[in-house]
Amino acid sequence: MKRFCVALSGILLSMSWCYGQAASAPAQAAGHVVAQGSFPVKITKTLDSSKLKDGDSVQLETAGGFKLVDGTVVPKGTKIEGKVVMAKARSKGDPESQLTLTFSKIGLGEKEVMINGTVQAVFPPVEEESPNMANAGTSQGGSGAGGGSGGVGITNSTPGSNMESSNSQSVMNLKATGVQGLHDLSLDNGVITSKGKNVKLGGGVRMVVHADFLG
Repeated sequence: MKRFCVALSGILLSMSWCYGQAASAPAQAAGHVVAQGSFPVKITKTLDSSKLKDGDSVQLETAGGFKLVDGTVVPKGTKIEGKVVMAKARSKGDPESQLTLTFSKIGLGEKEVMINGTVQAVFPPVEEESPNMANAGTSQGGSGAGGGSGGVGITNSTPGSNMESSNSQSVMNLKATGVQGLHDLSLDNGVITSKGKNVKLGGGVRMVVHADFLG
């Protein structure tokens, strides 16, 4: 009986050790935060909360070049991969529509930079990149105009909440928060919200992404 108890204890200890390894695996795979910062991106394909569903993959591109803390240069036009966390069109009884995105990877050829990013600010497209301004960046297809954004560097900033402006800004400020220069949209804690039937962000709409860079 004594030998049986000892053997059983050994099995339980082994099971506990295996469980501990399995539980810690996701944390190890996720990596640790080596830097934080904000960078500009641009929507290349219309994002519509009435056509997207939770878990869908999305791909944007950088709207300006910047340099990582290790000296790696991320050029303008680099692909940014992410996914839809929540996509909701306004239906009967709902007061609003919503769209939430997260970003996980910056593609640099053979090198991939893993991130944990959320939307910090939303800006209208520059006019020369999106001539059809009537369909860009609002639930009802409102208008907005902006200017070009040059190369930028990673800067530390903290995402804020609801700050909506009717005046478009010619240059993306990486410390800006909320929706800038677009009507009928608001942004709070990464969630883009509209009182309209859907959140629709047309091609050329720009965003500031705030991210943890993982090592």
